[in-house]
Amino acid sequence: MAKNNSTLLILFLFFTYQALAQDVSYTKKDSKDSLHINLINNTYTPIKITLEARDSLKKFIRVEPYSILPPKDSLINVIAIPKLKIPDSSDFKFGSYIKFYSVYGDPKTIKPDLDYLYTLPFSKGKKYKVTQSFNGKKSHNSIKSKYAIDFNLKIGDTVCAARGGIVVKTISHFKKSGGKDYIRKANKIVLMHSDGTYSNYVHLDFNGVMVNEGDIVKAGEAIGISGNTGYSGGPHLHFVVRKEDDIAIPVYFKGYKRKILKQDKKYKRTN
Repeated sequence: MAKNNSTLLILFLFFTYQALAQDVSYTKKDSKDSLHINLINNTYTPIKITLEARDSLKKFIRVEPYSILPPKDSLINVIAIPKLKIPDSSDFKFGSYIKFYSVYGDPKTIKPDLDYLYTLPFSKGKKYKVTQSFNGKKSHNSIKSKYAIDFNLKIGDTVCAARGGIVVKTISHFKKSGGKDYIRKANKIVLMHSDGTYSNYVHLDFNGVMVNEGDIVKAGEAIGISGNTGYSGGPHLHFVVRKEDDIAIPVYFKGYKRKILKQDKKYKRTN
């Protein structure tokens, strides 16, 4: 059951509000026999939520296989935890009782347009080398990255939207780069497209985001500044488009129809 924004204000006033992740928060409410948990989506995109009771609670809690949190909305009474399993609900810690997983998108509504031709994600007239392409041996070898492309943009170069959409995520506060310890410390922008897919622009500069969450942008529009943050061996732009469950999909570009961009070759944006 979804509630509107005015109801969310009431939740904030009367329930204990806490964050599960940057994108999802929760509130809790006591009843006579149970502690009830509500989830709140802080983003402009649907989020698929998967919850799993920890071993000590599996006999007592019934959880749906997954739930969809609508954009900027909430799900009420997602879980009811018996009071007998929580002696002091004031000290409740979500992760101690429930495993939480989240990913962008509603699998039922995402319909990837595999024939769409993207705009190269940099300024018109510019030409850049591809340093890693599909199934790149260095780091493009997972379900999330197998169709990613790295362009050798330098720090300070302009990053442009490869496709129009709504800005659903921005991160711009990181300053450093390094090995795998930095994999979650990259500045980035995520756009949601009309077919439900998501384009990701990663390794942006510190304060290198030029748009706000909720903005609508057009293909070719400047959205950020390239940098060298996160899991990175040097300045570049990491670009990838994903569908449901963070699965990367192949992309093709205007001027290079149905051609896979090849590593070590340069490509120019002409439109």
